[in-house]
Amino acid sequence: GAWHKLRSDPILKFLIVSLSFYGMATFEGPMMSIKTINSLSHYTDWTVAHVHAGALGWVGFITMGSIYYLIPRLASKREMYSVQLVEAHFWVATIGIVLYIAAMWIAGVMQGLMWRAVNPDGTLTYTFAESVKATYPYYAVRFLGGLLYLSGMLMMAFNTWKTLAGTVNVDAPIPQPNKPHDAHAEACAVESHVPTHA
Repeated sequence: GAWHKLRSDPILKFLIVSLSFYGMATFEGPMMSIKTINSLSHYTDWTVAHVHAGALGWVGFITMGSIYYLIPRLASKREMYSVQLVEAHFWVATIGIVLYIAAMWIAGVMQGLMWRAVNPDGTLTYTFAESVKATYPYYAVRFLGGLLYLSGMLMMAFNTWKTLAGTVNVDAPIPQPNKPHDAHAEACAVESHVPTHA
């Protein structure tokens, strides 16, 4: 294998981390369908964390890595304007999504435990408002993680703009079909009674 490339190729890092999130979300989904786990996770922020692990972790990272791979090739460049900015984007986005998801996991488990807690007389130990208030610190961490993830996207937008800024449009000639092709097209049109244009 070429695992040594992970040290120097930030695009490969995006792709490998996206596969890690894919594996994690794919394992977590069926696990959350188990009745005992679902009774704890249902309606909580744990479900939000699971969805964002798939959406921002798997789909987001595979998309960013693919775009970083394609843009220089579409612009006839050897690489992005700043490979260091791609590397910075990777680390900022990774830290951001981990903070985002971990905060939601913890908040979700806490919500599930608070909602099922009962007093000896059968009344609920916590009100719904108390469970919402208890999530505030985790929502602050989620907000920070989201800001980091967003700032990575802004880095990507800047890097893409600078990469494409130096490109020159080329008027490529459009090849005209040769005569045998035209004769074949006319023969087919006559057979199908489709009018041809001269």
